[in-house]
Amino acid sequence: MTKIHTILILAGGDGDRFAPLKNKMRYRFNGMTVLQHVVSRVQEYAEQVVVVVGEHNKTLIKNDLSTYSVKYALQTKADGGMADAILSAEEYCTNDALILNANDLFDFSILPQLVEQTKNEVSQVGIVAKHITEYFPGGYVIFKDNKAVGLVEKPGPDKMPSNYTRLVADYFPDTKLYLSEIKKLSPSDDQCEKATTVLMEKKPATCFKYEGDWTTLKYSWHVLSMQEYALAKLATAAVAEGAKIHKTALIEGVVVIGKNVKIGAFSKINGPCYIGDNTVIGDHTLIRQSTLCDNVVVGSGCEVARSYLGESVMLHRNYVGDSVLGARTSMGAGAVTANYPFDKKTIRTPIKGRLIDSGNDKFGLIAGADVKIGVNSSTYPGVKLSSGTRILPGEVVTKDK
Repeated sequence: MTKIHTILILAGGDGDRFAPLKNKMRYRFNGMTVLQHVVSRVQEYAEQVVVVVGEHNKTLIKNDLSTYSVKYALQTKADGGMADAILSAEEYCTNDALILNANDLFDFSILPQLVEQTKNEVSQVGIVAKHITEYFPGGYVIFKDNKAVGLVEKPGPDKMPSNYTRLVADYFPDTKLYLSEIKKLSPSDDQCEKATTVLMEKKPATCFKYEGDWTTLKYSWHVLSMQEYALAKLATAAVAEGAKIHKTALIEGVVVIGKNVKIGAFSKINGPCYIGDNTVIGDHTLIRQSTLCDNVVVGSGCEVARSYLGESVMLHRNYVGDSVLGARTSMGAGAVTANYPFDKKTIRTPIKGRLIDSGNDKFGLIAGADVKIGVNSSTYPGVKLSSGTRILPGEVVTKDK
């Protein structure tokens, strides 16, 4: 395959829909940030990889990508959106380009097929679409006579023009045409979709109908679905140097154990799991299908199920189920997360003043960084706690704080 001139990865925004969590493209899965996963998998297809960063994350992202051959563009408008991000990298868009989101993971090996098909059909744009059965708040493809003739952003579940949502994997043989259409439009949330639609109306787009797995970070609970996606990719178990596992501990399935990890007596780890460096797992503790980042302490008598524990989280005699705990969050003895409602319905949670259906019938707690949860307290399913929140001993948390 002839290499794509520029692969442009958009990492300048964060999105308030991801609250109370922050820096979503820096979340680590299987030991790598989301952005590291993207860059490492696509770099072979490009002459140059350009990452658009913002003022708030440029230093952190450059540190994360210090071992990769990457160029950078700075998005100066914090609320500029996707169009502003693309225009900020205009100096690199002199030939063909592929535009990707920094927080999407899918089978990137399809990219050469997308490029080849777009060139063979002499299209002005090639897009990737995924068939879905439930509404997802993203862009949707408009078809006419089985040809892709337009895009519409977040139409709502009752106005979907098709059951194909567009992944942000847009290929432009002549990127200058696309940029010129963006510049003609007034700034809006769907400025890029409108510009792409203009090109599609002139000539239907190449639409690659993708049938593989795909995961994204849009809302905070998507950390759990991305974790499931990533853990399923773990091929072999591994135990790093310095790890100490008690002879009575039981490890089943694919489990990756980092450096200097300590696993106590009569503990059980059910894979797939990823255990970060310097983590301590106490006696009589159960860990199932979860990620424990570096320097986590899970004290004796805990159960952690299908959950993501950020760096330096501390637990002691807790149940944590289908939850995400941000860095340095701690739970006092006896505190638990409820994760399954009595009505057995999917759990809805407020985002920007509007209830959003998470699509999950099991969904525990989302806690930002530095949250402190007192002894014998409990949280309702789907509760979100902002960074720095304090929960009193014995408190029952029924709504977001």
